[in-house]
Amino acid sequence: MVLEQPKRKISPTAVFLASAAAVCLGSFAVAYFSTHPIRRRGRTGERLAGSEEVEFCSADGMRLSGWFIPAREAVGTVILCHGYPNNHLELRPWVEMLRHQGFNLLLFDFRAMGQSDGRQSTIGYEEVNDLTGALDYLGGREETRDLPIGVFGLSMGGAVALMTAADDDRIVAAAAHASYATLETAIDRRFRLFLGPLAVAVARLAVGFGRGWLKAHPRDVSPLRAIGKISPRPVLLFHGGRDILTRPSDSGRLFEAAGEPKTLHLLPRSWHRSINPSEREEYGRVLVEFFRSSLHSSQPIAGTNIRTRR
Repeated sequence: MVLEQPKRKISPTAVFLASAAAVCLGSFAVAYFSTHPIRRRGRTGERLAGSEEVEFCSADGMRLSGWFIPAREAVGTVILCHGYPNNHLELRPWVEMLRHQGFNLLLFDFRAMGQSDGRQSTIGYEEVNDLTGALDYLGGREETRDLPIGVFGLSMGGAVALMTAADDDRIVAAAAHASYATLETAIDRRFRLFLGPLAVAVARLAVGFGRGWLKAHPRDVSPLRAIGKISPRPVLLFHGGRDILTRPSDSGRLFEAAGEPKTLHLLPRSWHRSINPSEREEYGRVLVEFFRSSLHSSQPIAGTNIRTRR
């Protein structure tokens, strides 16, 4: 006769402790990999046609890798800023819209991404120094130093474009696609999207762990607070109506906070990064006209107001 072993009961305390440990470990992992993104370098041969490889330093001394695409008889230069956690290749659709329109184009990989140096991303905070370094680079290049500069940014790059333009008047026009209003709202939305009821607990812990790498509270990484200082220089905001990562309401809040002149262009059938084919032609027309009118009517500004984040 075989006697059955009594089944051990798992105590509620053990379940609670195991769950708490899992939440803490998961929060730490989220914080670490958010600030230490896995690099997407791109494959050999993917460099954009007609581009020249360049290198320059951010305002705080980080080596950045970039690509310059010259234009014949250029009326200005547009800097294109990619999103998190990607690289300059993400911007190919916008390069195709803007090249052959009379603009030099400068693309670069943000720190800790693509081919640029660095191990930590701050998802917008210190990346302002990267864009400032790009402005410095154009100011030292013969064929661009006397031309006005516009900036376009996608997602995190859009947030960086707006925050940098607020503090650096070398940027005469700023456009952003799917920018977050504050980094705090962006983090909160992603946690709610992927974790549901666990979102609040994990988000608070992850932000706590991440503060050691971010060097700022996510609420203080705020295009919403900065955008009003760009006026009277023009601002153009795009947002996809089907964007579930950064909601169109973020661009709505940014639009309300911006001074004149400002434009909000909503794309009902587009997503966070991808533009619906039915909306692509109008999108390109609006973007090109924005920079054409802004850069044609502007002169480069010699004096600057620069903030370096360290």
